[in-house]
Amino acid sequence: MGRTVFVISFCAWFLTGCVGEAPRDNPSDPLSPSFKEEGSLSGRVIVENQSTGIAGVTVTELSDSISVLTDSAGYFSFGTLSEGSHQFVCTKSNFTNDTFTVTIASGKNVNVVRQLNGAPVVLMQSILTRKIDQYFPSPQYFVDISAAVTDPNGVADLDSVWFKVDTLKYPLSYSVDSKTFITTIYKYDIPTNTIQWLVGKPLTIVSKDVHGAVSTGDPFYITRVIENEATPISPAPANSDTVSVDSLTFTWSPPNVTFNYSYTITVYRVDGGTKTLAWTYENLDSYYEELRYSGNGSIVAGNHVWTISVVDEFGNYARSKESSFVVK
Repeated sequence: MGRTVFVISFCAWFLTGCVGEAPRDNPSDPLSPSFKEEGSLSGRVIVENQSTGIAGVTVTELSDSISVLTDSAGYFSFGTLSEGSHQFVCTKSNFTNDTFTVTIASGKNVNVVRQLNGAPVVLMQSILTRKIDQYFPSPQYFVDISAAVTDPNGVADLDSVWFKVDTLKYPLSYSVDSKTFITTIYKYDIPTNTIQWLVGKPLTIVSKDVHGAVSTGDPFYITRVIENEATPISPAPANSDTVSVDSLTFTWSPPNVTFNYSYTITVYRVDGGTKTLAWTYENLDSYYEELRYSGNGSIVAGNHVWTISVVDEFGNYARSKESSFVVK
């Protein structure tokens, strides 16, 4: 019995001495020669105050200049980062940069969510020239400016929008009806007292959000200032015209221009100096020189004035002097 125990003990000692320690080739094992003090970082970039992910954001580790891009849902990942403090920056066109610091621990993954403030975006912008001819004191010139502006963080994030030319700035106001930002600039608001000064100059719409992010739209330009308008012939005050609704026909002489255009005829009823729109006809082809009233407006007995406007394909126009007549 004693001999048997001795043999078993000897064999156990022999096997233990021969096997040795197990190999340590796991890089996560601190005692392994392959072990590295590394961790990882993953996360998501979203629109500020929203849960919408932002695709195509460049996330850069600044010390090693390592960059990754967010996917279509805003997710990103750095698979291997050395242990310690790392500084990152998130960048994307039309968004405010976001810089943040993360401490990486060995064998650990840090997950972050970063929010970017989007700068406003100009969706549409236009400038249209106007000439209103009148008997006194002189023709009136002005421009109508409009812009559609949005913001990735929502329209409530918009603070202000303005029109810029050279060093001049003109604020735009929001129109609930058109859902655009608009302003009208008269010739006397311009240093040279003429809207022709704007021709050929790069014009821009600038917008700012409540966080101070500023965005400038692409330059745009005036297309044309129409100087030559059509001239009313009949009915006309020089003829002391009194007409009936049934025979009311408007005639005019065309403008001396070479570009494509259409006509707009507008009639106002005049009561005690107050004008009320009675009838309008738009998009009349340029080869017409007369138009009979169709009776589908509000022209009734009383005093009236009418004008005819030359409108080009962009929406610029020149309006004639008013011509008065009486409907019996």
